[in-house]
Amino acid sequence: MDTSALVMGLNPSALEHEVYSVPTVSSELIPNSFALARFTTSRDLGRLKVRSPTQGSVKEVHEVSHRVGDVGTLSRADLEVLALSLDLKESGLSPTIVSDDYAIQNVAETLGVRHASLATFGIASKFDWIYYCPACFRRYKVEDANEPCRVCGTHLKRKVARKTRAKKKTSPG
Repeated sequence: MDTSALVMGLNPSALEHEVYSVPTVSSELIPNSFALARFTTSRDLGRLKVRSPTQGSVKEVHEVSHRVGDVGTLSRADLEVLALSLDLKESGLSPTIVSDDYAIQNVAETLGVRHASLATFGIASKFDWIYYCPACFRRYKVEDANEPCRVCGTHLKRKVARKTRAKKKTSPG
């Protein structure tokens, strides 16, 4: 479960199956908010299992998000939610990431992890992104995304390099 699921009102205590999240999700929630109250109450009641992912899974998610061009749009909590889903999958579970974040869904598609959204329709296509200069059209690597164009100094933008159909999504309930 990522931050957006809690913000949209999903209550882990009300779900009948095991629910997992990562510690960094709580740091993205507004203090004294209902979302934070849902997180801490569900955690304290044992209905939300809060675990840190393994470093190997974090590294794999970082590499995949870098390859598809979403690395700059994912927060630390997003990366860790994705990594935890890999750890759960490796342990024999069949996790579904609940998130309205399109970048999380895009990387989950690449990783072969199921995802569900609450307030959005979710992704219909998986994208691989490239970064380019809108003035002189030179292409850049993902690691250069926050730098200006080396030729003309224009701020780089990203666009879809490749689009493939997303797999069928599941419902979070």
